[in-house]
Amino acid sequence: MLVLLGITVWLAYSIKDTTFDYNFEHFFPVESDEASFYYDFRDRFGSDNEFILIGIHREQGIFDGKFLSDVDSLCRTLKSFENVRSVTSLTTLKMPIVNSFGIIEVPIINLNNLENLQVDSTKIAKTGNLVGSLISTDSKSIAIYVRHDDLLEKSKSDSLLQNIENSTFEIIKEKTYITGKLKSERAYLDKTKFELLLFMSLSFVLVTLFLWFTFRNFWGVMVPLTVVLLAIIWTIGIMAVTGKSIDIMIILMPCILFVVGMSDVIHITSQFYEKIEEGYEKAVAIRLSLEEVGFATFLTCISTSVAFLTLNTTSIQPIRDFGTYTAIGVVVAYILSITLLPFILIHVKNPDQFKVHIRQVKWDRFLRKLIKVVLRNPRKIVVGSLVMIAFAGVGINRIEINNSVLDDLDENDPIKQDFRFFDANFSGVRGFEMSITSKQDGEILSWESIQEFIKLEEYLNTEYHVGAIVSPLGLLRGFNQATHDGDPDWYRLPINQQENELLVTQLKPWTKRKEVKQLLREDLSEARISGRIRDKGSKAVDVRNVNLEKFIVEQKFQHITTRITGSSDLIDKSNEYLTDNMLQGLSLDIFALMLIIAIIFRSWRMMLISILPNIIPLAMIAGLMGWANIEMKVTISIIFSIAFGIAVDDTLHLLSRLKVELNKGFKLQKALMITYLSTGKAMILTAMVIAAGFSTLMLSNFKSTFYVGLLISLTLLFALIAELILMPVLLMWIYGRKKLDNNTIAKDDEDIST
Repeated sequence: MLVLLGITVWLAYSIKDTTFDYNFEHFFPVESDEASFYYDFRDRFGSDNEFILIGIHREQGIFDGKFLSDVDSLCRTLKSFENVRSVTSLTTLKMPIVNSFGIIEVPIINLNNLENLQVDSTKIAKTGNLVGSLISTDSKSIAIYVRHDDLLEKSKSDSLLQNIENSTFEIIKEKTYITGKLKSERAYLDKTKFELLLFMSLSFVLVTLFLWFTFRNFWGVMVPLTVVLLAIIWTIGIMAVTGKSIDIMIILMPCILFVVGMSDVIHITSQFYEKIEEGYEKAVAIRLSLEEVGFATFLTCISTSVAFLTLNTTSIQPIRDFGTYTAIGVVVAYILSITLLPFILIHVKNPDQFKVHIRQVKWDRFLRKLIKVVLRNPRKIVVGSLVMIAFAGVGINRIEINNSVLDDLDENDPIKQDFRFFDANFSGVRGFEMSITSKQDGEILSWESIQEFIKLEEYLNTEYHVGAIVSPLGLLRGFNQATHDGDPDWYRLPINQQENELLVTQLKPWTKRKEVKQLLREDLSEARISGRIRDKGSKAVDVRNVNLEKFIVEQKFQHITTRITGSSDLIDKSNEYLTDNMLQGLSLDIFALMLIIAIIFRSWRMMLISILPNIIPLAMIAGLMGWANIEMKVTISIIFSIAFGIAVDDTLHLLSRLKVELNKGFKLQKALMITYLSTGKAMILTAMVIAAGFSTLMLSNFKSTFYVGLLISLTLLFALIAELILMPVLLMWIYGRKKLDNNTIAKDDEDIST
């Protein structure tokens, strides 16, 4: 106990070092070719996600002198902030003019001569890459693109975002919209902090009410609650010590530990009181309780931990961390359940404080009636199960994998409303990135390569619907215009090979400038096409990618090779990987359960019996997802491993107790009925409290967390029904191998009752 106290104090003190984190890039698939290529591409050309977009809507139109002066004032203020690399808008954009003296930059809007606004607006319309990127097609909205330093630490990103918001609302009097990585991450972090506190509080209240309903006294509530709270403190302390931050996945962990840890406590405590009622001394009662349910709780600890550890098969780091630390928490809860809990139970003065008052509900009578109904109707139960499996199978085929930016947030969330503004008035916020490599070194801007570039960019613009495209073609057009005194009529590509070679020769000395290096490697071996698209979800993007691939194959490009990359593409890849990851993890869970059952019973029949009642509920949930059009996402995919790992706990408790009764010399049917009555209450109680605990997640503002709570709760309830109804039938048919007789059932029930 002194050792436990020392560890608890140390870990509780360490919690002060806990940090919160939500970095979108952490959800990229690690150890994948796509991720490696993306990071190398980002090193060469810069990040595609380190920006903030400010949208300003003016119903009367943006070409107003006072309004544009305010926008320019805001841009100058933003540019003065630390960690801001550049600020781009119509008021800051300058047209380069190349002559023998170098480069002269002329503003595309002359704020010192506002009488020429009409002329300037006409020039802007002719410069095609500005409409849809910095100005809306109806000229009623303007965008400011703020590029900031990469991978800012939390304090700096919060400070920068706060300064940008304050300045924008202070200077601009029109309706404004702000979106970008920094704002999205801050919103997710704020919600994560709130929901961590919310779910811990709700779980605490729920478990407290459940314990009061079960034991009806102070110590009956405080003793189990202390064990579970200490398990949570230990786990969060271990996270702090190992440097793990709390993210959107980790907020699920306290709720899981509350309900999973309570399962062991309930089984041990209820068994302890049964032994006290039978007349045993407290020390003997504890020993006998641990002999009868201790091994089962150990097995459930192992199976549940393995279920969470199998999440390490995924390629998403936050899910790996969630699986690892939750598994640690489950083991911690078990250790405290077999050390601290028995210590308290032995030293409590009045064991009646742990009397399970649930018996007042007369569940004994209910369970006796239920087991007789089950044993007398095996065929109906099997047929019903087959029908449900068929129903689930059809639904599973309807499941779709899809992902949208900020899809976790409610449609009415202000963050999402700002995001939708840019989708509606500009080219969108979702990034599009493509690497273009020359098949011959240094020939990325050759005349032949340019002709293939033209076909590709035209397809991207008209068919793929990429807007705000920035590419080597735009670079050549702009440089061509710059070499002709900024005349808008020269904003075009060379019309022949000779003109192209001359323009490229003139451009080469400027390839070291940062504006050029963002699009073109200095050795002219690789180029970048960047743009933005409206967010229709990864499913729609997948269709576009397939069509783009077909187009490239049909064109038979001889001089360039292409590859899609970027942060948005990587997030989509995460969803594509999840199916394989989920199946791998679930397969490991099933194998672990089969191994455990094989060690206990040394019977392939028992392995089959234990697997079926736990797989069917998973199939049911997958089927419901298909029928209800719930799309599969990274964070939702974890429910199958979690639910299976928790659901098998009751299976192991039931089968372990059955083995105890069989070892006493009872025949299978009577042993099953005794097990059903003794373990059934604990199974129902734990299933109810765990399902209720997970149901609190349905209060989350994150859609994925809501669905995790809903679907795991339903899975556990389905698993309970399968274990109480289907498992006895399978045991008697497969293991007993004899026809059930109503008279025998009645006689066994009478013997048990007596």
